[in-house]
Amino acid sequence: MVLAAALLAVLTALAPPAAGAQERAVRGGDTLHGSSGVSCRVAFNAGRDGERYALMSGRCARDAGPVWYYGDAGTSVEIGRTDHVYFPGTDFAVIHYTNPDFTYPSELSTGTGQPIAITRAAYPTIGAEVCHADGSTGVHCGLVTSMSVAISYPEGVVHDLFQSSACTEPGAAGGGPGHHGGTALGIIVSANGSCPVGGTTYYQPVASALQTAGLSLY
Repeated sequence: MVLAAALLAVLTALAPPAAGAQERAVRGGDTLHGSSGVSCRVAFNAGRDGERYALMSGRCARDAGPVWYYGDAGTSVEIGRTDHVYFPGTDFAVIHYTNPDFTYPSELSTGTGQPIAITRAAYPTIGAEVCHADGSTGVHCGLVTSMSVAISYPEGVVHDLFQSSACTEPGAAGGGPGHHGGTALGIIVSANGSCPVGGTTYYQPVASALQTAGLSLY
């Protein structure tokens, strides 16, 4: 009886994780649902003093409410709380992850089953490639076409954005990551057009967002 119990313990330890266990993670490109019903996409995960945070569009997060949930719309699984919204002037928000049952890797969901590891942040340059890791429609890439772009909203002007020819699908949850390989470049804040016909996307530089918020990639 003791031998059988020991054998069962060994087999349990060697068994693969239960289905869905590896999915208890929030990555860049994933969607979070605010308590007001507004949904926004995580751009990148970052850290400070051992705590984990999400960076996302400030204009999107501003109207989402203070509490964030993960999963299907209407889920009751709380994942975090709004730490700070930087909008207008700049356009990003910091969400403090509070659920210890999830992990928050410095990765991007791609929809292909293989996340992209993010290892650094950098300011882009004209002509550099930028891609969107979109968990629902795959990866779309284009070139940086303009720097120091300003966009006016009723609430005020957002300065120092950059612009690319990479398309963004309309109707998707707001925000998301712009990257080149493992380098984080920008937080999607606005777009026009669509992928079948082409489009333009605007980004908050993630390097400046990290500096302003006192965060770093890990």
